Amino acid sequence: MKISIKLRSLVLSCFLLSSFTPSAVLAAHPGMQEPAYAKWGRLAIFETGKRYPDHDIVDYLYVGRSTAQNEDIVEKFKLWLKKGSSEKGVIVTITLTPSGVFKSISYQETDRKS
Repeated sequence: MKISIKLRSLVLSCFLLSSFTPSAVLAAHPGMQEPAYAKWGRLAIFETGKRYPDHDIVDYLYVGRSTAQNEDIVEKFKLWLKKGSSEKGVIVTITLTPSGVFKSISYQETDRKS
């Protein structure tokens, strides 16, 4: 799985902040937390990398959270992939149960305008 240096730095920073934040930093910034969607964003990046192993993931956007009619939680992300001179977007939809447990993941390729 190839991930661009820019995105790799972002993911690594999020991981380091969430996993190894020293107590001195937390004491100085008591309200500091990672966003609720960060866990699912890491999953979206990881699974997209497995699905498109010959592409570089060059950008990431959290689209938002919604609730389905059956009360499932839906988290959406848009990842931008590049392979050589071709590029494409992938909308990654992660569905969770109403209690927040992973249920499914789906992918929809898109062009630059979507």
